[in-house]
Amino acid sequence: MRTRTLLLIAALAAASGLVIAQQPPPQQPRKAPTTLDIYFIDTEGGQATFFMTPSGETLLFDTGNLTTDNRDADRITSVIKQVAVEQQIDQAIVSHYHGDHVGGAAELSRRFPVRHWWDHGGWTVEGQPNRRAAFDAYNAIRATANVTVPKPGQKIPMTDIDVTVVSNVGEFIKTPVAGMPGAGAPNPLCSQWKPRLQDATPENAYAIGAVIRYGNFRLLDLSDVVWNQERELVCPRNLLGTFDVYHTSRHGTDWAGSPQLVHAVHPRIAIMNNGPMKGGTKGTFEIVRSSPGIEDFWQLHYSLTDGKDMNSPDQFIATVESQPGHTGHYLKLSARKDGSFSVTNERTGFTKEYPAVHAAAPATASR
Repeated sequence: MRTRTLLLIAALAAASGLVIAQQPPPQQPRKAPTTLDIYFIDTEGGQATFFMTPSGETLLFDTGNLTTDNRDADRITSVIKQVAVEQQIDQAIVSHYHGDHVGGAAELSRRFPVRHWWDHGGWTVEGQPNRRAAFDAYNAIRATANVTVPKPGQKIPMTDIDVTVVSNVGEFIKTPVAGMPGAGAPNPLCSQWKPRLQDATPENAYAIGAVIRYGNFRLLDLSDVVWNQERELVCPRNLLGTFDVYHTSRHGTDWAGSPQLVHAVHPRIAIMNNGPMKGGTKGTFEIVRSSPGIEDFWQLHYSLTDGKDMNSPDQFIATVESQPGHTGHYLKLSARKDGSFSVTNERTGFTKEYPAVHAAAPATASR
């Protein structure tokens, strides 16, 4: 009897050990990157840019399109699940209420905690039934959310990066952005500025635009601020300064991105959030590529518009397919405090390094 009891105890112990051995090891906490990582997510001509900072904080600048299959919310979710230290969004900017910018907001708020929203207020100037579905979905969750309507010059509080709002609700900064090289300098191109007849989408005129800095690295994102408004920011003086990255305004259409703006901010590279049939116009390619000091023009999508013959080489384009149901890709930018950065194409694995401006070494590419 005693022998059988001992054998039973031994068998149970062995079985317990087997169960324990079969358990997966505890998941290690995800570490924050040592660089500022920025994911420009292809939303087929919308906008969604996800910032992952070295302290683990996150910022989402716009939320893509509203679609019945939640395509853009799914693409944004995939990036957040892959890279976020905490599965949450610390700061979320809804630049304005067109469906290609606010479209994923309500769905994302159901998937992740969003600590703070930034927008232009609980109203839209485009109240037509066929244009307000995405706004109505967001406005429903906005009622109980933590929301701020920032004024130009106000900062969005983050530990590692400086986010300065330069436009909102149709208003603009009146003084140069502090600490930005070139901010406040006269802009000789203003004498050639010409207004353009704007399209009938007045919501764009209320968009949030921002200057984002990480050490010596600088990025400009004016969302859909329109051509005729850009003059407020760069004429007669360039109030913004000069930048490493220009995120093209209005998806690379001819409704924004004047030479007076683009050439004054003197970007090293441009990243265009276009779609196959939206943005990527001939005029945009010409203005950006003629900007002094421009090194490369990256695209979120291959363009089939009138600029199709001016597309960048394949390795600089995130998504080249256009048929329904295709996979969308992102461009990942990793910035360092000295101002150097790299851009990686998720689809191809191609990476290009951009040294800090004071470095003598040329840009290098790799796969």
